[in-house]
Amino acid sequence: MIGKIEVVLLWVSLLAYVGSFCTLLIALVSQKPRAERRAIRLLLAGFACHTAATAARWVGAGHMPVTDAYELNLTGTWFTVLTFLFFERLRKIDRTIGLVLLPVTFLILCYVIGARTEAVPMGPAFRSPWLIVHVVFAWMAFGSFVISAGAAGLLLLRRRLATWPPMQRVPDDNALDTTSYRLIVVGFINHAIMLVSGAMWAKQLWGYYWNWDPLETWSLLTFIFYAFYLHARRFLGWKLGRAAWLAALGLLILSISFWGIEWFSPGMHPGP
Repeated sequence: MIGKIEVVLLWVSLLAYVGSFCTLLIALVSQKPRAERRAIRLLLAGFACHTAATAARWVGAGHMPVTDAYELNLTGTWFTVLTFLFFERLRKIDRTIGLVLLPVTFLILCYVIGARTEAVPMGPAFRSPWLIVHVVFAWMAFGSFVISAGAAGLLLLRRRLATWPPMQRVPDDNALDTTSYRLIVVGFINHAIMLVSGAMWAKQLWGYYWNWDPLETWSLLTFIFYAFYLHARRFLGWKLGRAAWLAALGLLILSISFWGIEWFSPGMHPGP
């Protein structure tokens, strides 16, 4: 029964996210603030259902939903939307970034619904306090990097379509550049904590901190890539266009780290 409720809530959440994206797009084209407020309300409704679906899985499984690809993606998209709503409420990011964030979110949720598995007891490898730290900070990093890429994507789109009237609603290049940079700083810190906690978890589980398996290696490469981004901004003066392309490329590298390795080398790592 809980499983059926979980699936229904996921579908409602997915539809609400799609509706929020469409309404946000209409708001941008029509330049009507009222439509934008409706989009945020739809996003909040979708997030509420998403939260309920995640809670249902937690109750049904009897543990935090972090033990397989379905649960990790379910939790990960929840953290991504939470990060967006948190910074949007603080007025640190513009709502139009949702035009990039939401497609990523509902595409992952489509995969989540199709890949749903039945809840199983948590295995011995996951019974560690380091797991919670590792997973939470991994997804906080992911959410921050996705939003950063969203800001970067809008910056590049704004430059290409500068004469299109709806683009005047989008924040200027400097504001988007600053948003992208700040979110990468937040994501970089979270990613560092994720790597350290993952090493501690590995030590507890296998007796060594690092094994250079593909997932660990790509996680480290992702960290090095964003370290280069920060170095390029600070010491090479890369801002605006160059920095935006780097942030957009970061989303591709991040996707390989979070999904690609697991698809091509499944079962090599008991977590994200």
